[in-house]
Amino acid sequence: MKDATEKIFSAEDATIVTLYPDSEGKTDDEKVFWFNDGDGIKINRQQFLTALELSGFRKFYIGRDYMFIKVDNNIVSEVGTVQIKDYITSYIKGLGDELGETFDSNIILGKVINQAPTLFSKSFLEFLPNLEDNFKRDTREESFIYFKNCFVKVTKDKYITYDYAQLDELIWKKKIISKNFSISDEESDFKTFVLRICKGNIERFNSFMSAIGYLLSEYKDPAKAKAIIFMDEKIDDGSNGGCGKSLLGNALSQVRKSLRLGGKAFKFDRFSFQSYEPGTNIIEFNDLSRSFPFEMLFTAITDNMAFEKKNKDETIVDFKHAPKILLSTNYTIKGVGESTLRRQFVLEFTDHYNIKHSPEDEFKGRFFDDWEDNEWNSFFNFMIKCLQYHLQNGLVDYERKNLNTKKLVESTSEEFVEFMEDIEFGTKIDKKILHQKFLEIYPDFKKLQQKTFTGWIKTYAKLKNYKYEDKKSGSERGFILSKIEDGRMDEQNSDSEGEGDIF
Repeated sequence: MKDATEKIFSAEDATIVTLYPDSEGKTDDEKVFWFNDGDGIKINRQQFLTALELSGFRKFYIGRDYMFIKVDNNIVSEVGTVQIKDYITSYIKGLGDELGETFDSNIILGKVINQAPTLFSKSFLEFLPNLEDNFKRDTREESFIYFKNCFVKVTKDKYITYDYAQLDELIWKKKIISKNFSISDEESDFKTFVLRICKGNIERFNSFMSAIGYLLSEYKDPAKAKAIIFMDEKIDDGSNGGCGKSLLGNALSQVRKSLRLGGKAFKFDRFSFQSYEPGTNIIEFNDLSRSFPFEMLFTAITDNMAFEKKNKDETIVDFKHAPKILLSTNYTIKGVGESTLRRQFVLEFTDHYNIKHSPEDEFKGRFFDDWEDNEWNSFFNFMIKCLQYHLQNGLVDYERKNLNTKKLVESTSEEFVEFMEDIEFGTKIDKKILHQKFLEIYPDFKKLQQKTFTGWIKTYAKLKNYKYEDKKSGSERGFILSKIEDGRMDEQNSDSEGEGDIF
């Protein structure tokens, strides 16, 4: 690895490939938009637009909406009309006071100011040419991370740093991390943190690495699209916290642009994602409520995403360019149907860290806030290795410790789970008699109806990986539970709970 990746390309090694011009590469004569017709200095509006175009200004469509942007050496920044005014003002002032016998920069600036309501109006600037979508994209085989001093190409075999002179496609400026990077084998405290979240279990640690890499990769495979879910391993009322979920979400946002939304107060409506900006890679729902409607995210996980800001047109972002979804919760996600489960990849966080023992206590400082440059660099190397691990292996599963038990308790009740532990396998059981027996033992559930109770039995069978069979005889309604010897879920247990399939 080290031999293949230790060289950082310099400007002397590279050829600059610029798809769109920038202001530094144009002469003043090419950007002249004023003239003197004998009656004084005038502004040529068409040449004014040409000057802006030569300076890298464009408009960029996002669905039916658009934004103004500026391109410098293939790096794209969103700009507003005020920033365009600032640029023109600085440009004119930088020309000097006297521009030959008939031109004066102060007079030119005065003319621009007088015509500002027209020259900088949205309706006029809409005549700027469109920016074509020639952005550099991650693929199934390679991914790119952008730093202050270089960018990194990551493949399953190696990762290599390049000078920005090698950048041959567009990128959003917001993607550039404001830190320098170099390839290093120095161990990161953050790697140790993740290992301790997993209590040293290598199988689980590898799964965490693969999920981190999945979220860092911008490539999206419609057949393998998942929401990554950070969940407490501990079985309790969901009131615990501090196990590291938010810290890991924060770590991802240090590498990829993330939009963090409060899970407890979040409401789904047409403006739910109005804070979205182009270049956003991850939408994180932090600290979900017990009743969070996961099914409302089905489309966002596996299809195009709709974004709408107030007083703006709705924007549809194609699936392959839309952000990935991250959820963190103290509870399980509601629903046990196939449409729900196949969209989830759950990571259980152990209680190594908790409200009484934090990473700050263990590492004698706050992650990110207290780091020196070498600590940042080792962190970035670890995160890139997670990305590389994902490119090699995809999402790596592991045997969850308490996920199904926790989901079962939250979908039914602790009393019901305890009651069902004495169930007989391979024997026909009358549903009505079993319901009555449960109510006798647990009278607090006297309002529990037969239909709900039967649903609980089916949920129990599904999450315990048992085979459930209905057995009807006249007016008698019974069932049989049996263990599945090969460990696979029987097709009869793959109820979709009415959820629509997308494949």
